[in-house]
Amino acid sequence: MQVAVVDDSQKDSALLSKYLNRFASESKIPLSPSCFPDASAFFSTFSGQFELVILDIDMPGMNGVDAARLLRKSDSDVVIMFVTNMPQYALAGYEVEAVDYVLKPISYADFSLKLRKAARYIERNREQRVLLRTTEGTISVMPREILYVESELHYLMYHTFERIYRVRGTLNEAEAILKDASFARCSNSYLVNLRHVSAIQQEDVLVGVDRLKMSRSKRASFLEQYTRYLGGVEQ
Repeated sequence: MQVAVVDDSQKDSALLSKYLNRFASESKIPLSPSCFPDASAFFSTFSGQFELVILDIDMPGMNGVDAARLLRKSDSDVVIMFVTNMPQYALAGYEVEAVDYVLKPISYADFSLKLRKAARYIERNREQRVLLRTTEGTISVMPREILYVESELHYLMYHTFERIYRVRGTLNEAEAILKDASFARCSNSYLVNLRHVSAIQQEDVLVGVDRLKMSRSKRASFLEQYTRYLGGVEQ
């Protein structure tokens, strides 16, 4: 796992690197940390190689929140974690979908727990393309590109950002294909990509610009899976 630590404090960068190496040893998860003194130095070498970026919020020049906003424009999947001594700014993490934030002074116990959460998010992003045998031919898509799958008689409608693909099959078959990609049923008609759920309003699930009905029988299970997804807990 390639990890970038962006912090203007050499002392804090050294401590984070030490903790990352300790975590790698204890968890048997290979980590390769790289430290940068500011956002400018980070972006001068960034080319999508990092899976986790740890950003200090209070830095000279471009602060961590602005750096995260810029990073999101080029990489929507990289996992972002903030470190800060100003907890009042941590709420800005929701805007850039930061996995978590760590308060300074940094303790290993707290940091390691949040690293485990980040590692689960990273594992989700390492997904394989799936083949869809559509009525127009066979195509491959990344699960993250699928908003939801809709059952329509003997066919499935794969709703993606760009278009809808029509595939003969059942929702059970789609669920098996996407079982490792954080999908959940909100009804017998819809299999939803949890990463694209923007809100749940009463009996409706908002996915992209679409509003999907959640059935009474699937409600409890769907809400549980969605809550676990938001918390970074494996299903």
